Amino acid sequence: MLGLKRQLVVLSALILLTMGAGCSLLPAEEVDAPPPLLAPPEARTITYKVERGYIADELRTLGRVAAVREATLYFRRSGRIRQLLVEPGDVIEKGQVLARLETGDLEHRLKLAQVDLELADMEYQRVKSLLGLEVSPYEMKMKELARQKAVLEVERLEEELEASTIRAPFDGRVVTVYNRERDAVDAYRTVVKVADPVELEIQVSLPYSADVNKLVRGQKVLINISGETWVDGYIHQIATADERSTSSFDNQPVVHIRLEDPAVKLEFDSLVRVVILLEEAEDALLVPKSVVRNYMGRRFVRVLEGDSRREVDVVVGIEGDTHVQILKGLEEGQIVIGR
Repeated sequence: MLGLKRQLVVLSALILLTMGAGCSLLPAEEVDAPPPLLAPPEARTITYKVERGYIADELRTLGRVAAVREATLYFRRSGRIRQLLVEPGDVIEKGQVLARLETGDLEHRLKLAQVDLELADMEYQRVKSLLGLEVSPYEMKMKELARQKAVLEVERLEEELEASTIRAPFDGRVVTVYNRERDAVDAYRTVVKVADPVELEIQVSLPYSADVNKLVRGQKVLINISGETWVDGYIHQIATADERSTSSFDNQPVVHIRLEDPAVKLEFDSLVRVVILLEEAEDALLVPKSVVRNYMGRRFVRVLEGDSRREVDVVVGIEGDTHVQILKGLEEGQIVIGR
């Protein structure tokens, strides 16, 4: 019995030694050390110097090469279009009929009225020759009034027929036709637009905005007529478009631009780039637009003085694409902080 106990003790010791040796053969578990914390980069302050230079506020847009003499044509009575005799681009002559309305039996009634006028005139001439012989002054006056009545009826019908007709007011070309045959149209609504392309200008349609209030006659304009070729121009007139509109609220301002050199050739009905100079200053205090801050209607910049910073209220003048003019609050050479 004692021997058996010794054997169990020895067996247990061997098992423990074997397990310990097995564990010693496994690699030791390594614990990753936390990476060292990097110091945050130093905050970079973007600064600019207040400098003097040229600045301009410009309005960049597209303009259409149009004729100086243009006309929007319409019927002077409402109706349905019977004939539309022209298309855009057609060459026209003064007095040429461009469109007609349906007039029912108006032309027939005019012919009858003309016959009545001729009969009344013949009777008047007959009676006039017999005045004092077989005809009294009273009868003469009656025939004269009948003749005048016939004249008025012919004139009324001719006027009604002419109000149903659109004629070319001058030699030129059809620019736009807004309707088709069989369309119903209102009186004084534009149907055809014509132009005389002998003398050309540039027309720019603008939406109602604050910039329109900055435009005046004679203002300088640059026109890109082709490629990199720019020529000088000026605002000749600021008018209101009246195409296809019966309400002045729908009409947009139209700027009419002429070239300084009338010998420069333009292509009728083409589009050109236009730059209208609204304001300019030769020796202005300038800062980038990004440095001017706006809060609750207050405009200010942050000025760097040594290691200190302070806010300074400013009054801004001309605002260009990248810079603004400072009228009050800063001096040349000061350092301002950007965003």
